[in-house]
Amino acid sequence: MGLLDLFTGAASERAAKNNRSTIATGLNQASTALGDNYTSANNILTSNALPALGAGYAQARTDVGNQYGQTQGYLGQQGDLYGHLAQGGQGAYDRYLNATGANGAAGSAAATADFHAAPGYQYQQDQALDAVQRSAAARGGLAGGNATADILKTATGLADQSYQTYVSNLGNAANSYGTALAGQSQSLGAQANASQNYGAQLGALGTGLGTGQAGIYGQQANNLTNLGNAQAGVIGNATNAYVSNNNNLAQSQNAAGANILNGALGVANLFASPAGAAAGGGSAGGNILSAFSSLFK
Repeated sequence: MGLLDLFTGAASERAAKNNRSTIATGLNQASTALGDNYTSANNILTSNALPALGAGYAQARTDVGNQYGQTQGYLGQQGDLYGHLAQGGQGAYDRYLNATGANGAAGSAAATADFHAAPGYQYQQDQALDAVQRSAAARGGLAGGNATADILKTATGLADQSYQTYVSNLGNAANSYGTALAGQSQSLGAQANASQNYGAQLGALGTGLGTGQAGIYGQQANNLTNLGNAQAGVIGNATNAYVSNNNNLAQSQNAAGANILNGALGVANLFASPAGAAAGGGSAGGNILSAFSSLFK
């Protein structure tokens, strides 16, 4: 540092310049570090968190779908178990309606044909009539009117009795149709509930995925906000540092100017004093002051 630096503030100017460079470097480094951290955080959220959410959602959806398919398969098998019972029961129910006259004359005619074709009916009728004929023959009146009346009475009574039994049997068999329908209905209801639960689980998975993604996007927005705030803080600190540096430089320059002025006044006063006049007079002092001042122009 030269002698003139004490008066001109050149050292302060150099220090201020160095400070500005240091502040600028720090500002750039801080901004770069903040930007890098923001980029890294967003990369983690975008490259890791979002794919992880998507993969978890896809796996969960697959698992739920597989379980739903398995459940529906079991329920379908359960309904199939009632299939044969329902098929046979429906046939008995339709014949029961014919036998009770619920299906009109055509149904009644069909019921009569079915009754006559029923297993054992013809055999039972033949056995009953043979017994009547043997009894009449034993009495010696096989061709008489009494024998004919007994045969008709027996045939009619047998038909009435057997038909009522036939209708009752049909009614019992028809009950199995209702049982089968109830079982199939229960199975279908369980399938419907399973489908509803499947939809609810898929909806919950979709909602969870959306919530998770929204959280990640919200975190990215927060990161961006934090980045802006941090950068604003760094810039504010740098601005304050610049202002402080400029204020220090101004104070230093003011002090340098005061030093120069005080020095000049001191020289002038020296030569203006009696001792100075005796040494060379005021003109000499003026010349020296002029020469001294020219050093700083």
